[in-house]
Amino acid sequence: MMQSHMFSRDAVPGREQHLFLRVWAALMLVLITIGAIVAPLRIVLGDDLIPRTALLDALLTLLFAADIAVNAGESKRTGLPYGRFLLAADIVSAIPFYLFPGYSWLLFLRLFKLARVARAMGAWRQQHMHHWNALRLVYFIYWLAIAVHWLASGWLSLRGIYPGADRWTLYLHSLYWCISTITTIGYGDITPANNAQVVYAIVVMIFGVGMYGYVIANISTIIGNLQPARTRYLANMEKLGAFMRSREIPPAMQRRIRDYYGYVWEHRLGYDETSIVQGLPPGLLVEVSLFLKRDIIQKVPFFKGADDQLIKEIALVMQPVVYTPGDTVFLAGEPGADMFFISRGHCEVIGTDGRSIVATLREGDFFGEIALLEHRPRSASVRAATYCDLYRLDKESFDRVIAKFPEFAAHIGETSAGRRRVDAP
Repeated sequence: MMQSHMFSRDAVPGREQHLFLRVWAALMLVLITIGAIVAPLRIVLGDDLIPRTALLDALLTLLFAADIAVNAGESKRTGLPYGRFLLAADIVSAIPFYLFPGYSWLLFLRLFKLARVARAMGAWRQQHMHHWNALRLVYFIYWLAIAVHWLASGWLSLRGIYPGADRWTLYLHSLYWCISTITTIGYGDITPANNAQVVYAIVVMIFGVGMYGYVIANISTIIGNLQPARTRYLANMEKLGAFMRSREIPPAMQRRIRDYYGYVWEHRLGYDETSIVQGLPPGLLVEVSLFLKRDIIQKVPFFKGADDQLIKEIALVMQPVVYTPGDTVFLAGEPGADMFFISRGHCEVIGTDGRSIVATLREGDFFGEIALLEHRPRSASVRAATYCDLYRLDKESFDRVIAKFPEFAAHIGETSAGRRRVDAP
């Protein structure tokens, strides 16, 4: 099955063309929906209520024909097949029905164009999986509204249009009957008058029971899953609270634990970055890692001008870590085996007296590089002043990467010899 060319972002190479296809897709969606609403009303209520305008029909036919050209062009550009059913639906919808006498019934053929809407919704679902539950609810309401409109039009056709009657009033009464029947309310003030209406009412009732069952089975799940991350967070917090009570964790420590999980929820929606990106295919994993870390890496002096492949491998071995306010990242005198990059938050460099603040490091800063380069004890202590999202680069991974790049390893040796600052951590 092909992806929707009209609605697919990946099929658009240029920004202007991307914008054009988005606007075109929105226009087609509106026109197709209008056609699905107008077609049964024209057949049932006649052209007196919804006037037949040759110019409007000709314009709609022209736009649907142009849609074939747009989709064919995208199919050729991307190499994806057009799809026989979609092509047939697009061709049928572009037929100039207004040239045929008594063409109103032929407008139903344009309803095949709704296949394009269904395919677009599938594409949107893939592109916005994090909003899938909300989209699922919107899609359900959209198709239900279309179905109710068609059923109401069918009931009105069976009831008939009486001379002199207000046609909009008759349609509203049919819509009222349809909704009350589908929702199983059925007041009984409008009842079938002949066999055809009885059979139609039975069909609508069966549809209503099926829809009602679907709603009962799924709507609560849909609404409950509109914020799946928050649901998981609350469930984890309940488990955490039970654990801390059973183990009699001190209140102050409980508060710190809750604050930590609250921070992780607020800034990361409760996910573990490492586990998320490690599930990606190798090529995409490299791209995501570079997107997250390239700017931070390139701020380090000895990485400036480094080979792109080296930067990629360094980005892949950097690990995210979180520190809470007051946490010690490392102490002066400890063996140095890693360096850190600040993605979010502030860290403080503590002097040798253990109290004075020598410097404050902010987002985009890095520290610990001397220990990484020379593998010697830390010259100062560093602690988190706020909640801090850091990336950690350990010496073992660093040495393994630069061993593949002898010229850069020599450059690191020269840089290490020239960086002897007692006040640097």
